[in-house]
Amino acid sequence: MHFLILNLGFSEIALVFIVYLIFFGPNNFPSLMRDFGRVFYKIKRSLSDLYRDFDLE
Repeated sequence: MHFLILNLGFSEIALVFIVYLIFFGPNNFPSLMRDFGRVFYKIKRSLSDLYRDFDLE
């Protein structure tokens, strides 16, 4: 799995989550995942709008 937006692979993302769990614990993990999903969705939607605008011109 490869994220084009951030140029991060699965191993880098897994490492970030492991470090987060070590420092902040598992109690805040669900809210982190929810926030990450929202941000990723907004970025994806914005890029889609941007590509669509360039296709129209």
